[in-house]
This record gives sequence, C-alpha cells and structure tokens, in this order.
Amino acid sequence: MSRFASVALLIAMAWSFAPVATPVQAASTKKVFAYYYSWWNRLSWDPSRMSDRPDELYDSKSESVIRLQIQQAKDAGIDGFFCTWRYSCAKVLSVAEAMGGFSVAFSVDPVGDPTLNSNANIRKNMREMMGYMSSPAYLKIDNKPVFVFWNDTILPGRVGTKSGWQQLRDDMDPNREQFWLGGGVNFGLLDVFDALHFYDITWETSSGKAMSSYNRKLNDFNSSRGTNKPFVATVMPGYDDMRYRGGHKKARDDGAYYRSGWDVARSYGASYAVITSWNEWFEGSSIEPSRAFGTQYLDITREKIAQFKEAAPVVAPGGIAPGFADSTMKKLWQRGDLAVEQGRTARSWIWGPRLGDGMLEAYNGGQRLVQYFDKARMEVNDPAANRSSAWYVTNGLLVNELMTGRMQTGETSFVQRPPSEEVLAGDPAVVNGDAPRYATLAVVSTHQPPKNGEVLTLQMRRDGSLVPISAPAVVKNTRYVAETGHNIPDVFETFLQQSGLIYTGSEYTVAPLFDWVFAFGYPITDAYWIKTNIAGVPRWTLVQAFQRRILTYTPTNSAGFQVEMGNVGQHYYAWRYGK
Repeated sequence: MSRFASVALLIAMAWSFAPVATPVQAASTKKVFAYYYSWWNRLSWDPSRMSDRPDELYDSKSESVIRLQIQQAKDAGIDGFFCTWRYSCAKVLSVAEAMGGFSVAFSVDPVGDPTLNSNANIRKNMREMMGYMSSPAYLKIDNKPVFVFWNDTILPGRVGTKSGWQQLRDDMDPNREQFWLGGGVNFGLLDVFDALHFYDITWETSSGKAMSSYNRKLNDFNSSRGTNKPFVATVMPGYDDMRYRGGHKKARDDGAYYRSGWDVARSYGASYAVITSWNEWFEGSSIEPSRAFGTQYLDITREKIAQFKEAAPVVAPGGIAPGFADSTMKKLWQRGDLAVEQGRTARSWIWGPRLGDGMLEAYNGGQRLVQYFDKARMEVNDPAANRSSAWYVTNGLLVNELMTGRMQTGETSFVQRPPSEEVLAGDPAVVNGDAPRYATLAVVSTHQPPKNGEVLTLQMRRDGSLVPISAPAVVKNTRYVAETGHNIPDVFETFLQQSGLIYTGSEYTVAPLFDWVFAFGYPITDAYWIKTNIAGVPRWTLVQAFQRRILTYTPTNSAGFQVEMGNVGQHYYAWRYGK
C-alpha cells in the first residue's frame, strides 16, 4: 500500500428537578471495518522489513487461520473486512459466510495487485468480483454491495481524475446499485462516490486534526450539494514502514494514539469507522495479536468499539430529538455559525461544532439543560423563563472554572478541583509541553491599571512569568474594562465590535455578530503573547482570557482567521468528564 495512503437527551414534558429517567436505547447502526490482507505465505514473510510480526507466521490460504482471524475480529466488535483483491479474498468470503455474522467487501487495489495494470483489467476483475456479491456475507451498506478504493490515484496513470472515476462507475454500475467507498481528500469526487475515507491519517500530528478536517470538508460538500453523504472515520494504532520502504513512523504511545482516534470518531458522530489495519505488517499498522504487543490492541479495539456503537437514545413523547438540545439553542447557533458551516463567509467559528447532544447537569440541587460546543457551552437555567429574552440561553463561565478549578454546581455552590492543565491555544498539552495552561492564568489575573495606547510586548510563560520580547506584530491596548480591571487590545476590540453575515431564521443579513458581554463576559486577564505549537510548528499567538471565552490573535494566519476563539468547550468537557 502507499504511505499516503454524549449521551443524548430525554426531557419530560414537565420540567422538574427529579432524577431523569434513563433513555430508552435504540439499536446502533454504526459499523466498523478493518483493512485485511490475505497475501501472507512462507515466501512473503520478511521479519527484517517489519517493526513487529504475529506470534506465528501464518499462511493466509489456511482456512483455520482465516476462521481464527474472523472470530478474533468478531469478538472485538469488528463487523467486516476490506479484503484486497485478489489473493485469498474469495476464500475469506466463503469462511465468513459459513461462520455467519461477519461481512467481507473487496478492495480494488492495483498497488496490492499489479495485474490490475490497465483499465481493461480493472473492469475485468471488477466483473469477477461482482460474481461474489450475491453471498449473504458480502458487505452491504444501504442494502448495496460495497466496493472499496483506498485512494483516488490508483487508476492506471495514477491520475485519479473525476472524469476517469465517472467513466469507471458509469461502465461498471450505471444504475448505481452498488456502494462505492472512495479514498483520498478530493471531496469533489463525492459526486461519483457514495462516501470517502482516508487510508492513512498518521501524517497528521493527531488523529483529531485529520478527522476534524475531514468532517469539515464533508459538511461543506453536503451543504453545497444538499446531500447527506456519511462520515467515515479512520482509526489507526500507529504506523511504521521505515524498514520496508523508509517512509514514516507514528508512535503508538502505548495505545494512546489508537484510543484518541476512537474518541474523535465518536465525538464527530461518524457513521462508520475503518481500522487501518488488521494485518498490514509491512506498514506497522496491524492490530491482530503480535510478539511486541500481544492482544493489547484487540483489547483496546473491543473497549472502544463498544463505546463507538453505544446506541443513541430514543426520545420519549414530549422529549427532544438528538441534535440541538433546545430550539432556542439551535437558533442562537445558526445566527452566527450557519453561514460559516455553509461556506457563505470566511471567518472563524463562534460556537463551533456540537460535542454530542444535549445533557442534564447538576445545578442548584437539581439539574439544568446544557449543550457543549467546540468553543463554549450553552445553558438553560430556567426553562419557564421568557424564550424571547436574550438571556434565556446563557453562555457558561467556563474559563473562570478552568482557571480556578472551582466547578460551579449552583448559583453559589462550587466543587473545588485542580485547575485545567490544558494548553490555552495550539496543539494539545500532551505534545505542547512549554505552552501556558489555563492554570497559568491565575498568576496573571490580578487587576491592572489602564494602559490605553500601550504596545503589547510581554510574553506569558507557562509558569505565569512575564518577559519582554520583540513583538511579532504591533498591537496596542485601546479599551479599559473597569468591571474586572483589564485592558483589551485593538485587534480584539475590533473583533468584539464587528458586523458580519448572520442568519435570522429565515434569511441572511449583515448585523453585529454578537453582544460581546453575553458571548465573552468581561476580560479576566490582559492580553499577552505566548509561544505555542500549532500543527507542530512553534508560533507566536496573542492570548486573552475572558470569563466565558479565550481569544487568540495569530498574525501569520490568513485574514478572517487571525482572531479566533479558543476550544474552551472542548477543553472544559475533557476537564469535567475526563473525556
């Protein structure tokens, strides 16, 4: 292969502070598949070119081996294999049919099978593959047999043009009776394919970044076409083809990388997850039992698939459907972010994507309705209040809590916890050791005098010390907020006062994007420069903490994205729930 290769909410008709009944669970429709290679025999095993290998070097043609592998996969919760044609795929399908409860789809791969070296040969082999699609074990999505194409450049000539793929599909599936799962990052090809996935995501610093980008681009496509193509997430334990082809390596970190991939797939609501791989030993991405790891990765797979497939609650009469927890929350989100989601404007998110569905949290001895987003949390503290009030839905003081560790459980009640050690901006703390944390803010949160006109030249370090630097951009303080005793610089003042494209519920118009006190609260620090890794690269970013949000200014970003809101909702959810 190539190297490029929340629980939903149940609300009673009448609100009360009594315990909420456990939601009725529906059967999960989420499925998990794994790339499977059946080319192993006594001649193909070369341990000198592998970073790990199975306990026993097996022959892929052995029925007992196939049966064992399928049983191991089933026990871990995997629903099917993507078997690279041709090798022993027909036999794998036959064994799966005999065992039951497991599926196999064929992967069309001219790299794995060099006989597929022409358009004619690809079509000939695909017609042969179609002969097996009547098997009850052949994988189907939406009742359509699945063809898998791991990359968009595998057609002869490695061009991967839209016209080439269109011609192939028109020839082989003119009535669109099959489900074609394409590969790569060309989302325009979704005009041809039924879904896209990416074979190898280890080129990214974290699986979260890769899948975040994929999810965003898929949403953009669906919005532009009025379609509902499913999100297919990729999950990998790691990668290492250094001995095989001198390519690249992604450390497994004792399973941490694999676990994070599953968490991301679940948080973004993927319909399907693809594991790369079951047994690609040359590329060091296998999860089947091995000499180095034993059954560790099957054990993690079993645990994480169970979480991934957790059934969504069925909403009882009088409840609300999964999605936005409250119609007013939805309206508030759409006002500022619908235009961003649909690509109608080039600016950063105000709320960002939902982190799951609505939920009830303890508050004032009872419960309140909340919903988390990437950038913040929405709350309904009094469901009997006037829905037309601008403060019916409020915006949590999350930064205050993350900075102090005082988790608010009522108007005057708190639970003391350690402050958050997540990084304020940039890559996560696990790969960004020197950048300031939320806990750092407590050191620099003391009241300051007015500093109007003063140029910002101080760097905040992780320990909260402030040192003079040659600033990467000229930024001046322009506003003093007496309520909290802090200064706001020009770049943030302009951002807070901006107008832009908003959605009224029926049409788009230009208006102020937000009431900044409602959206951000008052500043609780002055603004300081920090050095933080962004996509693995150290960069200067100006950071200021407000009661509800973090604002960042990165002068090297493109216009419209120089000022952004930090991922406070995401960070708070992880701090509060350990997820």
